[in-house]
Amino acid sequence: MRKLKGKTVEEIVGSLEPEQEEIVAKLRSIVKRVFPEIVETVKWGNITCLMDGENLAWIIIYKDHVDFGFFKGAELKSNLLEGTGKGLRHIKIRSSNEIDEKELIALLEKAVELEKNKIRLRIF
Repeated sequence: MRKLKGKTVEEIVGSLEPEQEEIVAKLRSIVKRVFPEIVETVKWGNITCLMDGENLAWIIIYKDHVDFGFFKGAELKSNLLEGTGKGLRHIKIRSSNEIDEKELIALLEKAVELEKNKIRLRIF
């Protein structure tokens, strides 16, 4: 069950428990460092990362873990990803030490590439 939903990113981050705050801070830092053009917003009460206005990834805070997910996750390959739906996949994170930065960056790079290809196809 979800623990928290918010109206702004600051509201969500400001109400987290220390361990969750550390996880979320590390995830946000990685995203911003690798792709500074990604915009954070709140959709469905959760932190959502947008690329050129399109949904790319999300951070959902649960009581016992944080999910970092990809809207086109089914098109990504990684042993870290969980899920069985048509499109979405996520990584469950219970501690900031569990974050595999190298793998997360590779997944972000591929997700951004997929989104940019989709945008290019719309232009033509």
